[in-house]
Amino acid sequence: MIKKVLIVSDSHGKSSNVKIAIDREYPDMLIHLGDIEDEPDKIRRWLDEAAEKYNSHLTSKDSESRISLPVPAIFIQGNCDRYGDYKKELKQVSVFKLNGHKFFCSHGHIQGVNMGLTNLMYTALENDCDIAMYGHTHVPFDESFGEEEENRVRILNPGSISLPRGGRRKSYMVMTFFEEGFEVELKEL
Repeated sequence: MIKKVLIVSDSHGKSSNVKIAIDREYPDMLIHLGDIEDEPDKIRRWLDEAAEKYNSHLTSKDSESRISLPVPAIFIQGNCDRYGDYKKELKQVSVFKLNGHKFFCSHGHIQGVNMGLTNLMYTALENDCDIAMYGHTHVPFDESFGEEEENRVRILNPGSISLPRGGRRKSYMVMTFFEEGFEVELKEL
């Protein structure tokens, strides 16, 4: 089971900030929500190196805490990810299941998140997702929408790990899964 997911966005070529978060958190998975403007393979290497370092300190009794290699990573294409060979490794959106939840990940510019989150929420619901993630605004966000449980969507934005807006600091999110549910924590770099 993946227990810890590192969620970042809008690094805009400053991948060293992503490395700081990786080395701080030792995640089981990474989701980059776009505007990476850098090579995803470099970040994948850092994820695996951090996992190897983490695993090397575990005893045989701690085998359940081991981070599987290679560490899974999802990279979304942002509106600034237009050039470079790395573009082919990025997805417009990603829809996937993880630990009993279904995720919809997008940079958000296509769903018009600057104008509101209604389109993002309905797109997530159309894909039967209960968690939607986006970037683009460079401002952290964490709220649930929907009255009934089958139509509820938790919408998350980690802010920007490099270029925050609105008087905020550089930030990212950590989603930690437990046997019953999960928690999301906004952290500053």
